Amino acid sequence: MITSIDTNILADILLKDPKFCEKSKEFVESHGRLGSLIISPITYSEMVVFFLKKHDAKNAVSKLDEFLEDMNVQVSEFTKEDLITSAEAWQKFTYFKHLTCPKCGAKNNFICKKCKSQIFWRNHIITDFLIGAHAQNHANILLTRDGGYYKKYFKVKVIP
Repeated sequence: MITSIDTNILADILLKDPKFCEKSKEFVESHGRLGSLIISPITYSEMVVFFLKKHDAKNAVSKLDEFLEDMNVQVSEFTKEDLITSAEAWQKFTYFKHLTCPKCGAKNNFICKKCKSQIFWRNHIITDFLIGAHAQNHANILLTRDGGYYKKYFKVKVIP
């Protein structure tokens, strides 16, 4: 079994988040015992940012690599299929002309008070869709705290 890990799970562990660290650590450890752990290049890039806050670029990458190695997490490269899958999901997401609540799924519309034009808001960006497509195409499970939209747009088992 292959498990893909979203940035928020790794950040919970790295930053020792008081609310989520232990649960995220347990998820990673238990799924590591079941098979391989992977991340996408986007997740890797997002994680570098945390290390750049304390280290220069060369040392940041080295420290991140140590962190991932300690957890037996490998970076799995993108394929062309991942890019196409993410673009298709992004197209579906941007087609809707309303804001969907990430918690309950309710659809909301907002109108400008001045000109009465509809205001569109995207609560996810294309990088989220690249992570989802990568997980769908390379893993059986995605560990994340943002399960709602991953479940909606991708065919991968999501464990929040």
